[in-house]
Amino acid sequence: MTHKSKVDVYILAAITLAVFVFLLGDYWIAGPILLVLALCAYPQSYETTAKGLVVRNALTKVLIPYEIISYVGPASEERSIFSLTPEGVRIRYGLASEILISPANPRAFFADMAKRTPHLIKRGQRLVAAFA
Repeated sequence: MTHKSKVDVYILAAITLAVFVFLLGDYWIAGPILLVLALCAYPQSYETTAKGLVVRNALTKVLIPYEIISYVGPASEERSIFSLTPEGVRIRYGLASEILISPANPRAFFADMAKRTPHLIKRGQRLVAAFA
């Protein structure tokens, strides 16, 4: 199942401002900034496949196998390159890796992950490893 990502209003406002500056003639300033902002706002998606969770953004594609996921739950105020909104989902995997993402419908994403990670147990709004 594919889950779309939310896009932050502030990034869209920054893109609009950069386009305005670009049109005023400051190509060397606004051009690179516009390129970076466009890459940040590129539609992201999170897909649950048979092998694992696939996180796609503008330049990368990350596969996280379900077996190594140890935590799925709400994110705090921290932000990540893969998370364009402050509300999001934190996924911990491996020995010391984590990723913050921002699905458009966090409840549907959480339910989908609960189905695909039977080694995790539900505790409130989180899925945690049984040994934790």
